[in-house]
Amino acid sequence: MNIKEIINTLSEEGYNPYLQERLGIIFNSIDDNKGNPKVNSISQIRIEKEKIIIQYPLGQIPVEKEFKTIEELMKFIRHLFPLD
Repeated sequence: MNIKEIINTLSEEGYNPYLQERLGIIFNSIDDNKGNPKVNSISQIRIEKEKIIIQYPLGQIPVEKEFKTIEELMKFIRHLFPLD
């Protein structure tokens, strides 16, 4: 499991991941037809000690959830941020 594998999986499914290499964080979103991130579709993903952590807003409160595999992460992302 590595950050590039997560980026590739997100891209293949139609999401728009952007890697902030200096921070080691993926900013993920669903873009509108003009290429801008849709409201409430933005999340941050990072790897810490063999865990994948996603942070996303719930209203104005940031929420974090941990996963052990990319498959578990993707199942969650598909549910929370469905593609139209």
